[in-house]
Amino acid sequence: MRRMSLIALLTLVLATVVTAFHFQGEKTNTNGPVPFMHRPYYGNQTISQRTTSFFDHDKPWYVNDGIFVRRDGNKWTNAGIGSCTGGVNCYDGHNGYDLNLWFEAVLSAAAGTVIRAGWYNPYNHQVALGLWAADDHGYGYVTAYGHLSALTVSTGERIGAQWQIGTSGTTGSSTGPHLHFATYYLPNWNATDPFGWTGRYPDPNVVPDHYLFVSNPGTSYTVPDLSAHGSTVYPGATMIDDGAPGWSGTGTWTRATSPTDIKGSLHWATTSSGPVTATSTWQARRPSDGYYEVGVFVDDTHASSSWAPYTIYAADPNHPGTVITHIVDVDESHIGSFQGPFHWENTGPQWVSVRFGLVKAK
Repeated sequence: MRRMSLIALLTLVLATVVTAFHFQGEKTNTNGPVPFMHRPYYGNQTISQRTTSFFDHDKPWYVNDGIFVRRDGNKWTNAGIGSCTGGVNCYDGHNGYDLNLWFEAVLSAAAGTVIRAGWYNPYNHQVALGLWAADDHGYGYVTAYGHLSALTVSTGERIGAQWQIGTSGTTGSSTGPHLHFATYYLPNWNATDPFGWTGRYPDPNVVPDHYLFVSNPGTSYTVPDLSAHGSTVYPGATMIDDGAPGWSGTGTWTRATSPTDIKGSLHWATTSSGPVTATSTWQARRPSDGYYEVGVFVDDTHASSSWAPYTIYAADPNHPGTVITHIVDVDESHIGSFQGPFHWENTGPQWVSVRFGLVKAK
C-alpha cells in the first residue's frame, strides 16, 4: 500500500457547510415531481457541456439491440459503445450519463441517505460501476455515482445536497477516467432520465422520465481542481512530502525513486489484508483558518492497493473546538499503468481529492 504526498490548499471563496437536510421530490401535480437535483460537480459548466455518453431511452438496462434513443427523440442504429460518437449518440443500452470528470470531486445531486458505498463487486474491481456510491433521496428516487477513485462517505450516512461523496476515476467497467451518473426509481432500480423526455413521440422508456433539476443547479462556490495540473503541485498549495518535515511514519517503509514521483522519490509499504503494518501522518502548517481542499498524490509506478484508508481531521464549523474525523478510502490500483477491462490504460500520476472542509491554522 502506497503512501504519498499530502496537499492542503485554501480556497478563495469561504463556504458555509450545509447542515440541514431538505428533501424535495414528492409529486405536486400530474406533470411530475418537484425538481430537486443539482449538478454532481463543482463549477459553472452545464451537464450537457460535460456529457460524453447519454441515457438511452430504448431499453436502458445495457441491452445492445442496435437502437439508441436520446432524450430529444433523435434515434440512431448501431450506436454501440465502440461505434458511437461521444457527446452525440453514445451509447446503446446506457442507463445514465457519462461526464468527463478527470479525478475531480464528485458531489451528491441532492440530500439523502447513502445506501451504497464500496465496490460494486468486491471480488472483481473491473466490472460494472467499480467503486461506487448511491444516495436515496426519498420519495422513490436514488442517484448512483460510478467508477470512483475515492469514497468520502459510508453506508447509512445522511448527506446534504452537493456534499462531496468521492472522487471520479476509472474503476469497474470503464474505458478511462470519468463519472457515471445515473438516476433510478426504487425499489426495483428502474433507470430514468433526469432530463426528462422532449421527443415528439411517446417516450419508449418503460418508466416515466421527468426533468428533475432545480433552476440553479450549480454550486454557489468552487474549489481547486487538484487534477487540473497533472502531477504538478496546485499553485499556492501547501505540500507535505513524505520524508520531509511534517511527515512521520510507523512500521516498515521502503524508499523508492521514480522520475514521476514528487521530488523523484517516495516511500511505500507492503499491502496487507490483515492488521495495519505501517502508517503515515502528514501535518501541514496552515497560514490561517479556512476551508481547505485536501488531496493525496498517487504515483504511476507503485500502484497496488485497492483500499488505502486516509483519516482527515477537520474543525467542526458549527461546534467550535470540536474535531471531525473523516475516513476516506482511495483506490490506487486504477491509477498509473494497468490492464483495464477493455484495454491497457495509463492515467499517469494523479492528485486525488479526499476532502473539502474547515481546517484551523496550526
